[in-house]
Amino acid sequence: MAKKKQPDKKTINTISTIFSYVALVVLFTVAAFLIFYITSNIIAKATHRRPIISLFTIVSPSMEPYIMVYDVIVDTRVSNEDSLKVGDVITFYSASIDTGEFTVTHRIEEIIDSPEGKKYITKGDNNQNVDAGYITFKDIVGKEIFKISGLGRVQVFIASKFGWLIIILIPALVIILFDIFKLKKIYNIKREIEDIPQIKTVSRVRETEENKKLRSLTSKATRINKNNKR
Repeated sequence: MAKKKQPDKKTINTISTIFSYVALVVLFTVAAFLIFYITSNIIAKATHRRPIISLFTIVSPSMEPYIMVYDVIVDTRVSNEDSLKVGDVITFYSASIDTGEFTVTHRIEEIIDSPEGKKYITKGDNNQNVDAGYITFKDIVGKEIFKISGLGRVQVFIASKFGWLIIILIPALVIILFDIFKLKKIYNIKREIEDIPQIKTVSRVRETEENKKLRSLTSKATRINKNNKR
């Protein structure tokens, strides 16, 4: 049977390098987004405006199946009231719905023009009836631009004691294992360096023995030639 060809070190190193660069790009992207998100929220609080980007973890099934429980939605600030239309999913505060001062994420069901301004009737996709009362533009935090399915489960896990333990332990173990591997590699290189004189000595011994054999054979050949001439 033919032996399976094992991947060489060059291929493994190339794959490892590509993976490292991809991981770095992802980490930098996430870090840049988080910096932007935190900065925009700080500025929004200081200027008493809605943040440019908002993240919300959905804990109610009222928008299923479009938005499931533990999905995270990303909202953008609505600067122009005319950009809102029926069917948009928005996040808002409501005085008519008892949410314990938390936000609500529902779909715009109807827009009513009134002398006081536009009034928005909302409804959860999974609810039979529209929400009680109405909201105005000042109640709206943002409009949904996309969702990240199941990300809220990660948030809940991290918030738990076991989650914090894992978050701390896993990076620590990775660092320790990486250091052990690096030390082992350095130790092996040191051993190879220390073995170089021995290798040279062995090579010299072999070379001397081979030279002796060669001289012996040459001497025998010379004697044979002399005998043949006689």
